[in-house]
Amino acid sequence: MNHSDLKIIQRCDLNLLLSLTVLIEEQSVSKSAERLDISQPAMSQNLKKLRNLFDEPLFIKHGQGIKATEKALALLPNLLEWLEMSSRLILQKTFDPQEVHGVIRIAFIDSMTSEIVPQILEMVMQAAPNVELEFLHQPKDMFSMLESGEVDLCAGGKVAPPANIYGRHISREKYCIASSLDHPINQLNKPSLEDIFSFDTAEYSTSSAAETHINQLVQAHNLTRKVSFSSSSMLVLRNGLLAGKHIAFLSDTIIHNAHWQDKLAFIHHEQLPVIESALYWHARVHKDPLIQWFKDYCLTITDSLRLSRSLRNLPGNPQIGSYNSPS
Repeated sequence: MNHSDLKIIQRCDLNLLLSLTVLIEEQSVSKSAERLDISQPAMSQNLKKLRNLFDEPLFIKHGQGIKATEKALALLPNLLEWLEMSSRLILQKTFDPQEVHGVIRIAFIDSMTSEIVPQILEMVMQAAPNVELEFLHQPKDMFSMLESGEVDLCAGGKVAPPANIYGRHISREKYCIASSLDHPINQLNKPSLEDIFSFDTAEYSTSSAAETHINQLVQAHNLTRKVSFSSSSMLVLRNGLLAGKHIAFLSDTIIHNAHWQDKLAFIHHEQLPVIESALYWHARVHKDPLIQWFKDYCLTITDSLRLSRSLRNLPGNPQIGSYNSPS
């Protein structure tokens, strides 16, 4: 580093970069001040200093709070990297999950739980025996729960998150029609959309990107969907199908679940949605080695499951379940 660069850094209060990182993450002067344990006027003063340091506004007023500009958002990845390097340099401590005590709060979509939860529990019990896992029901507004810290990691439909929330693609699920084995829909050869929506349907009433797509499909074809049974529990919904009256639109991961293969019939239809899912986390957990360690392990599992599903779907590999596919 040359002499002039050193002089520039010497004149800079590096605590301002810490304030900038937290301001971008929180999008609020008061919340940022609380996190750094300083007064709100002091944080406001830091905001003014940052404007002078970068010679341009990094935030604009947004309702009762502030909103980071594109310039500020572009700085965030480098700021987080700088903070992580500073933490390692100052603390000089290697993360060891065996020594950590804490709680990790996770909300997963139900279609993932049967595959991923047993592996997660086995791993945590062995590698981090003092860590407690709390699995929460998938929230209707997962981003607000990540913002508030009520949830550390959340999996859901792939949508554009706020600037201070990061996401990583984890799955691509095709949806199919599920019903009891003796439901009348299974007597139809290549049922049309009109046939499908002539039956009573069950709805998964928790936050579900698939249900939104199904309702849009109904509207686009000027059809009517009669929902006479709904549940926020996937287990209740699937057991409800066994009564024989309803059909439901479920991820085809169920087809590969041994518990349901012999209990339900499945029909694939080309116009039913394919849903992309992602794992989301708030920017603040970049500085939490426990959450980062756990997140990376979850992504390793989901990557492995995605590869396994791809291999199952290769031409020539047998498919499990009962199918009807329109031409």
